[in-house]
Amino acid sequence: MISTANDPRMTGGGPAFDWAMTVVELAIFIAVYRAAQPIGADVLSNILGRWFESVVGPDDIAGAVTNMVERGWLVMIGGRLMATQDGRRVASHLMNGVIRMLDQGTRLIDVALMMSVLRLTKGELDNGNL
Repeated sequence: MISTANDPRMTGGGPAFDWAMTVVELAIFIAVYRAAQPIGADVLSNILGRWFESVVGPDDIAGAVTNMVERGWLVMIGGRLMATQDGRRVASHLMNGVIRMLDQGTRLIDVALMMSVLRLTKGELDNGNL
C-alpha cells in the first residue's frame, strides 16, 4: 500500500502540477488571450458576463486576476491585462482536457458544434504567438 500522508498533493497542500487553473481563471485567460491589445478589468468583466450569462463585476474577478498575475499567467501593462506564454501553455493543457472529457464517443450535433469551438480555442492556444 502506498502512503499519501506526507504528500502535499493528497492533503490539500497545493496543486499537484503547475497548471491547476479554475474554470473562471481559464475563462479570464481565454478572454485576455483573444484580445487584440491588453484589456482592462471593465472590458474583461463584460466579456465574462456574456459568457456566463450573469453580472460579473471587476471586483468579482479581482482575486482570480491577482492569483493569475502572481502565477505568471497574466501580466499587467499600464493597468491592463495581457496573456503570457506560460499562461498559454497552462490553458492549452486545460483545453485539451476539456475536449477529451466532452469527446466520449458521443456524436450529437450539439456536442459536435461545441467540440469545434473548443478545438478552435485549443488551436489558438497551441499555435498562438504573444
